[in-house]
Amino acid sequence: MALKYALLGLLTKNEATGYELSQQFKETMIHFWSAHHTQIYRQLVKMEEEGLVSSQVVHQVDYPDKKVYRLEDKGYDTLLQWLLSKEILPSNLKDDLLLRVSLFQLIPPDEAIAFLERAKEQHMFGHGLMEKWRDSHFPEGQFNQGDLGEYLTSEFGKRYMQHWIEWCDWAIHVIKRTKEKGSDDE
Repeated sequence: MALKYALLGLLTKNEATGYELSQQFKETMIHFWSAHHTQIYRQLVKMEEEGLVSSQVVHQVDYPDKKVYRLEDKGYDTLLQWLLSKEILPSNLKDDLLLRVSLFQLIPPDEAIAFLERAKEQHMFGHGLMEKWRDSHFPEGQFNQGDLGEYLTSEFGKRYMQHWIEWCDWAIHVIKRTKEKGSDDE
């Protein structure tokens, strides 16, 4: 359901193809929401059926025709109604990495540490990509009013990645300390 509002929000900026929306989604929302491109295309069809967006087929000579989506007034009103009236609920945390960590007692400490080191590397990579994207879109932290939401959520994404990196370091330290205590007891 929230995917609909994410796509409506992206279309407030300009008209776009499904492919462009998928790319924009990856650039601006991936750190707090995930969707596969097939979900995006299915949602666009539903939104068009509901009259929230319209599309126009653009014929191309050397490429397949493309469908360009445009936000309709009904879509804009629907988005604003959701934005202003939505009850604020606690974040819905579903994290596969944390689920695995919760079962670390079942694997040897060295494997748990290796897992956390890989998770740290992955988050360091994501943090680097986020920094690069932010530097190109918001040089020196400058943004215009139309980019306020992207600026704020990209900062959240950057801090989220940084938190994971720091937490992995902490968890590795805890496991190593626990492992050393275990070997002292033997």
